[in-house]
Amino acid sequence: MSADKDNESCTTKVITTELTQTKKGLLQKLAKVSGIICFILAIICGGILTFSENSDEVFRATMAATTFFFFMVSLVLSTIANTNLPNLKVGG
Repeated sequence: MSADKDNESCTTKVITTELTQTKKGLLQKLAKVSGIICFILAIICGGILTFSENSDEVFRATMAATTFFFFMVSLVLSTIANTNLPNLKVGG
């Protein structure tokens, strides 16, 4: 009886779904390009913030906020671009 239980536990059933992965769409490709551009802009704004001789607090706060914004947008857009979306079309 215990041998039957061991055989049952070793047998695994593979459950397949009808959802298949699709190729990256136009919007995902656009999100990837936009994410790369935003990352480059974040590096540029961070460089301006670091190497600028302007000690005005408003300027420094604006550049820091801009750097943070562009970095976060690039992070979100890169995540959207790298997501594998299933094919949800009905039919064969």
